[in-house]
Amino acid sequence: MHAKTQKKILALAVASLFASPLYAAEAAAEGMVVTGEVTAKLFAFDYFKGADAGGTQFLERYNYQKGIGDDNRAGAYLDLDLDIVANNGQRNVLVLKRDSFGEHNQRNIFKANTDLFGLAGYYTNFRSSSGGLSFLYSPGQIPSGGVDTTYAAASQTGFVMQFNNDSLGQSIFKVDRQTYGLGVDLKPELLGNKLSASLAYDGYSRDGNRFATYVLGNGDLTGGNANKRPLRWRGFDAPIDEKMNRYTFSLNGSPGGFNLGYEGRIEKFESSRNFTIGDFGALITAQDATVAPASAAVARRPIQYAPDSTLISNNFRFAKNYGATAVAAGYGLSVLEQDSFSQQQQFVGYSTGKITTNSAYASVSSNVIRGIGLDGFFRYNHRKNNSDFPVTGLITPTVAEGLDVRINQIETLSYGISATVRPGFLKSTATLGWKHEDKDRDLTWSQWGGGVLSINQMQTLYRNDSHVDELFLKWVARPIQGLILRVTPSYALANSTGLVTEPERALNLKTLLSYTTAKGVQTSGYYNYKRAENGNNAFTSSAAGGALGASVQQETEKTLQSAGVSVNVPISEWINTYASFSWLQDNFSSYLMRNDARRYDAPTAAINFLA
Repeated sequence: MHAKTQKKILALAVASLFASPLYAAEAAAEGMVVTGEVTAKLFAFDYFKGADAGGTQFLERYNYQKGIGDDNRAGAYLDLDLDIVANNGQRNVLVLKRDSFGEHNQRNIFKANTDLFGLAGYYTNFRSSSGGLSFLYSPGQIPSGGVDTTYAAASQTGFVMQFNNDSLGQSIFKVDRQTYGLGVDLKPELLGNKLSASLAYDGYSRDGNRFATYVLGNGDLTGGNANKRPLRWRGFDAPIDEKMNRYTFSLNGSPGGFNLGYEGRIEKFESSRNFTIGDFGALITAQDATVAPASAAVARRPIQYAPDSTLISNNFRFAKNYGATAVAAGYGLSVLEQDSFSQQQQFVGYSTGKITTNSAYASVSSNVIRGIGLDGFFRYNHRKNNSDFPVTGLITPTVAEGLDVRINQIETLSYGISATVRPGFLKSTATLGWKHEDKDRDLTWSQWGGGVLSINQMQTLYRNDSHVDELFLKWVARPIQGLILRVTPSYALANSTGLVTEPERALNLKTLLSYTTAKGVQTSGYYNYKRAENGNNAFTSSAAGGALGASVQQETEKTLQSAGVSVNVPISEWINTYASFSWLQDNFSSYLMRNDARRYDAPTAAINFLA
């Protein structure tokens, strides 16, 4: 274990009032009062002490600091925090706030608020760093073994017997993340007391470099197996240059008692650094003259390609009260489109990458029946992949290893009802409800049989449909002044699950007890329990040629428990003390499934799953 120490010496805040002190409450209501704090800070840090001090330390990587002499392992530096507020007795007219922990970790906020409009802006940055990275061999190549003895020929793991670094000499990697934005709110007073509007810009950028790794297929390289297999596992220094810009417009109004709202958003992502296998062809051949990218098609293949994209979304919402009944509804439409394409995509004619999402909701809440509150909801979501498909040479179900599975669309429908009553004991309220959810997946899998090497859906745990019902109870009691007890049990039952992580059966219990004294001392405790099981999905074996055989159910069980207590004691108007203790236990079990061949060997080879 590395020894890590970090010492920070903070000079306590030096508070300074920038305006005359308040002499009377009446004066505060009519005049502008500016208050502020300037906090001078001295940081001292030392990340490298104790055993293995020359290795990369956790804090050096995730809490990057740099001393006065540009040393990021040990040193000291000065910094300054600001917290300035101008108040006119009705609102904070101006807020300036800066929290900084060195050059590479700071947050800055600006807010202005008038009778007619509001203005806000922010800027944050954070740097993470890593160094001294190394890579281990595969489990099958280390002296202690690690691969199941029934696994096929050891040569199948030979491609990770050697790691190849195409950026030797580069061992320090840094990533700078910056977020920034500016927004303006136009108040109803400016728009005839009928509308309010806002316009906002949010930006994000990531710059630096990272170590990227990838594995080439055996058929991607020329040469004999003994020569090319050790050269397939590779990595390189990948520059990072990406940014996101988002523009948001919202409009809200209340004509004729209707609450109407609209929000439109345009978001654009751009990435300027992308690589292909061909970029490293000369380096591969330099290691062995007989090894090179097998073809021009292989050389065009991208490595961890991140395309430019544009996301356009529109959301509408409506709400109105009809006496004791409130109704709300909304609709959303978003379109995500790919703007740039890799060399490989352009060569084969792939020119459209597009995903369209439609969503809608409606809810009703009513107190028409005396003493009973009724609620109902409906939600719908439809996501469709409108990208080019199939595309020969890129993604097609009739070519070996050409597809696996494509999600064409996912449709989700959920609805439910609940009733809230007051039982009349312990000053309690109880809400009993039911909800149902259907999720339908339209999937296209690779062709099975006919000599096409692929994965059959029945040899995965991924299914098309999920259908689940859930009953729940929310009970809140206030038996004495200051004491609140909350108990929320629920039970879910599914007759089909698309994912093994979705529970076939789930029991959930949440409890919370809190007590607040007349002097403001608050004590609370909680206990939560959740048990989920799934035995719906199975792996199916197959004989040589692709004929499906016996199935083996995958049973999973997960039990999560958590508990905690906390005490909050106010000492004065300005000082508060807090102590808490929490505990969590997560137990998970499932069958370990294994087979004696790679699934990509099917359907030409037999695959037998063993529990």
